[in-house]
Amino acid sequence: MLISDLAVAMNLIAIALLGFFVGAVLLSLAWLFLGRYVDLYSIQSQKTLIWTWVLGPWILGLATMLILSPLFEHTALSGWIESLVHWHHLYIFQLGSWHGITVLLFVLFSFGLLVIKGSQLYQQGNAVHTLKYFSTSEQQTQGKQKVLSIDSDVPTAFTTGLFWPVCYVSKGLADKLSSKELDIVIEHEFEHARNRDSLSKLFIAFLSAYYPKKLALLLNAKYALITEQIADQSIVLNHSPEDVAGTLIKVVRLQKSSSINESSLSLSFFGANDIAQRVHHLLNPTNKTIPVIIPVFSMLVMLCFTVVAVDATHHLIESVFTHS
Repeated sequence: MLISDLAVAMNLIAIALLGFFVGAVLLSLAWLFLGRYVDLYSIQSQKTLIWTWVLGPWILGLATMLILSPLFEHTALSGWIESLVHWHHLYIFQLGSWHGITVLLFVLFSFGLLVIKGSQLYQQGNAVHTLKYFSTSEQQTQGKQKVLSIDSDVPTAFTTGLFWPVCYVSKGLADKLSSKELDIVIEHEFEHARNRDSLSKLFIAFLSAYYPKKLALLLNAKYALITEQIADQSIVLNHSPEDVAGTLIKVVRLQKSSSINESSLSLSFFGANDIAQRVHHLLNPTNKTIPVIIPVFSMLVMLCFTVVAVDATHHLIESVFTHS
């Protein structure tokens, strides 16, 4: 049995995890009803919403922990908070209780997830490292970014690297594109590098893994598509939408016969993801933004539900499993 400060710390972790699980359930239900409307907004708004969804359980868990922590113990809010919710044994913690088991399972799951994602990243890193031996020269540079030419007949272009991204274009693709089309492909890949999309996709993959598998796959696919659309959108500043869309379609046709794995965790392929949606967005972009107050208000409402649910769940379980 732990007592005093260490017990408080462990109880706060248990509270945060319980809030995390409740928040994940609430946000999963919210996606069922609202996920279909995400596409109605601008790409930047969609990106903000996806980040809100994957970070939501962590935010709700931490906020619930703060509300039930001793932070407000001697403030005017203390009486009001305790009249609604309370954690009645904050200064005592048993490692063998359901709280301890919950913390242990979460740690084991997170560790396993890190091992799995790390292993995938390591394998992809080895594959990309091998490609460097087939990279013969720089095609083009822009600031600190550069694109390397791969001596391969496979028509492909992609960006990889978490902190120092590098862009690659195969000779098999470059030889079949006009100079304007090649510029479009290279500028697209430079945008991935500038935004460090490989790193952000890795974070999204890790954070979304705490959701049910079907929703996790949807969030990953949606975010990957958003990164491609943002890169597409950046090129329109120097090229017409029709030229960009035409290049995209041409590259996809060239890649049809290849067996490229375009779902890699740390790679951003030029011809990957939903081509129809990318072309539609290029030719019919929307500037409709979602007001910041909507996600903020939604999170506050969910926080109220989360805090009440954590308190109710805590008392319900302890009415069945008591511990001294």
